[in-house]
Amino acid sequence: MKRAFGLATILLSSALAFSQGSIRVGALKGPTGIGMIKLFENPPALPQGETLALEAVPSADAIAAKLVAGEFDAAVLPVNMAAKLSIAGLPYRMVAVVGMGMVSVITTDPAIHTFSDLKGREIHVAGQGATPEFLMRAIARKKGLDADKDMTLTFQLPPPEIAASLVAGRISTAVLPEPFATQVLKGNAQARVPFALDALWQETSGRSGYPMSVFVMRNDLLKDHAGAAKAIANAYESSVAWVKAHPAEAGVLVEKHDLGLRAAIASAAIPRSAYVFVPAPTARPDVEALLSVFLSIAPKSIGGRLPSPDFYAEVAK
Repeated sequence: MKRAFGLATILLSSALAFSQGSIRVGALKGPTGIGMIKLFENPPALPQGETLALEAVPSADAIAAKLVAGEFDAAVLPVNMAAKLSIAGLPYRMVAVVGMGMVSVITTDPAIHTFSDLKGREIHVAGQGATPEFLMRAIARKKGLDADKDMTLTFQLPPPEIAASLVAGRISTAVLPEPFATQVLKGNAQARVPFALDALWQETSGRSGYPMSVFVMRNDLLKDHAGAAKAIANAYESSVAWVKAHPAEAGVLVEKHDLGLRAAIASAAIPRSAYVFVPAPTARPDVEALLSVFLSIAPKSIGGRLPSPDFYAEVAK
């Protein structure tokens, strides 16, 4: 009963939002939101007088809470979280992958050159129960290592503190996404990337990349407001292309719109990041390859199964 009531509340709030002509979109502060920054600066014109209301939210958990409450009609969030919400019955579907793998092992330890050299080391990981952790566990398994016995994965520090600790020399090895990896490389001359996690993922999974973040839309936005859904998706795709072509200008906008990063850091990180806009049907094999790793290691992290084919929405160009 509670779940049915919750879904009814979501659908009711959706109808009220659309009747008021406002489509609410959530962006995640930090690197995930950078690809959407042009929408903050120049929101696209929508049909039938609808308007776009954008909000930058500080954490993935906060985004999820707003989706559960029906406060967003579309949002960017981690791929496993999007899958879990869909499997739980929330009426959101994936429109596109908007961020591919941008995770690196960073070390100041001169003895680390390969993944196997991590044996016996303490590794600070940014993101327990998220892609960085499961990426490390999957690769370790492929290399014949037990991530719980052959190395120590530590999750005590948030990404900014991991980066600061590496720069200061208080820790020696970590797994970090952008822009924190770039921050460390710029801040400590001894810091380096000893090997590419992307290449190891390809060996492990047979896929060329792993998705980090996805853009989801509420199902009734896709069905009943297809013109607006199309305009928003096209604007997002154009924003990603602009960000990649103009990192300095994009960094200025990231700071201007308070997406949680200073302009210089955002600009420096953009060339090292993998902002994309891959439509859901095309991205499905990569998404399922990554989610299958979550499923094999911690099934509850994605809701106990892979999302149904309906999760992958197609938005007409």
